[in-house]
Amino acid sequence: MRTVLPALLLLACNRNFSEDTKDPLVVDDDTGEPVWVDTGDSAPPEETGDSASEPVDADRDGFYSLESGGDDCDDGDPATYPGAPELCDGRDNDCDGSTSADGGEGNDDGDALLDCEDYCPVYAQPGASGDGRVLDPLGTLQAAVDLAGASGCNEVRAYYGTYAENVDLMGYGVNMESLSGPEATIIDGGGVDSCVAIEEDGDGDLDEDNARIYGFTLTNGGGPYGGGVRVVECAPTIEGNIITENRIDSGGQGGGIRSYNASPTIIDNDISWNDACHGGPESGCDGGAIAIRGGAPVVSGNYMEGNSAGDGGAIWTAYADAWIVNNYILGNEADDSAYEDGEGRERDGQGGGIDVQIGGATATVIANNIIADNIASSLGGGIVVYEPNDTYPSTTIANNVIAFNNVLETDWGAGLTQWNSTAPVVYNNAVYSNLGVGVYGDDPTTDWTLAYNDVYGNFPDYDGAVSAGDGTGNFSRAPGFISASNDVDWTNDNFRPAAGSALIDAGDPSVSDTDGSRSDVGGFGGPSGAW
Repeated sequence: MRTVLPALLLLACNRNFSEDTKDPLVVDDDTGEPVWVDTGDSAPPEETGDSASEPVDADRDGFYSLESGGDDCDDGDPATYPGAPELCDGRDNDCDGSTSADGGEGNDDGDALLDCEDYCPVYAQPGASGDGRVLDPLGTLQAAVDLAGASGCNEVRAYYGTYAENVDLMGYGVNMESLSGPEATIIDGGGVDSCVAIEEDGDGDLDEDNARIYGFTLTNGGGPYGGGVRVVECAPTIEGNIITENRIDSGGQGGGIRSYNASPTIIDNDISWNDACHGGPESGCDGGAIAIRGGAPVVSGNYMEGNSAGDGGAIWTAYADAWIVNNYILGNEADDSAYEDGEGRERDGQGGGIDVQIGGATATVIANNIIADNIASSLGGGIVVYEPNDTYPSTTIANNVIAFNNVLETDWGAGLTQWNSTAPVVYNNAVYSNLGVGVYGDDPTTDWTLAYNDVYGNFPDYDGAVSAGDGTGNFSRAPGFISASNDVDWTNDNFRPAAGSALIDAGDPSVSDTDGSRSDVGGFGGPSGAW
């Protein structure tokens, strides 16, 4: 059966319309497609030989049919057109070839229901009062986490807006994702506790290892540990978030993130302008961006700017086999107050960029990072390896750029400091133009390894128990970066080696770049240099 469209029925009955008028159309009830009807006045468009025949908008929705050269995938339905809202009706309303976009009509959990009719994923929207389905979201993330975890769904999706709450994953392995990205989807911790807490709940099922936080801004978090995210004894993923303007209490750890006996994967986040009680007591106040104690976390591809702490302006780590690779660590500061004396406050902050308080059992690895414009009040403007430990002795520092860092109160290593009989392995780094000593060694290099580094343009290059002739393969030449200037504006710096750079093929000959050639010195050489 065929039904004539009402708007065109008059045309079909009026045999006097001009040849320039649209051919009359009807809609086939079985297929829902427009069909040309021979009235004797004109041929179908494909038979005229005229590729520019007049377009057809049979459903009067403002979009022309596919058959007439338009992009309306169903010209018999005025609710279907490019850009239309995707409804929970099993149809491709917006003509994108899928029914699963903003209407959530996929079947992610594989049951008999479309997602928009289902409780998995569980959806949240600030202030809503629904039941968690895609078109009827819950009002808080905590309610969504509780439902998704208890039902075994373990998938939460967050619509845009500000969630004023402290979310506890309650031992569930929930994958919590925003739908609109971090700029539009905010968790505000209210200054009282971590924005998000992910902790092993003691039941031994390791569900927490499957947890994931993706695509949020985490801000205004507080409490003693991990203002943005607190991770305890599990291995979740923290990815693609903006973690900013969180502050922890005096004596705590981790302005942005605190990882305790845990092995999280922390990747591709912007962790900036967080504070771990900067200027506070000597005890605690560690890790402005990230504090790590124990475990084997991976910290990769993150941007850390403007964080502050007593020790470890960006990162503080102890007793951990941390893997800190391919990060930008820029403009962070470490300063704490050891005590009051007769002449005023004693400043004792260490590790403006990174403070390795104690190494790892296997190794704390710091590789292929850009560590620039950081400040410490006493030790290691860029990096300090501070305290020896027989059980956790190992730290490797390789293929980093350590540039333009500063120490305010002492001469103990504006760039890199080996301290207190630690034994780091330091090779293939470009230590450049730090505002004080480039490399400070508390012990001779016979007790630790310093090899194939370019140490150039610092004030001076070496001091302490180490000098220019120590170690193997070290040299002092202008590194030849593409662009680098000490103007505290790292947006105009490019620390990759330019053509003819002294860094190219100058690294440890036993180490190769990703192309198989001898390793370059600096942040883009070695096996992790392709970033």
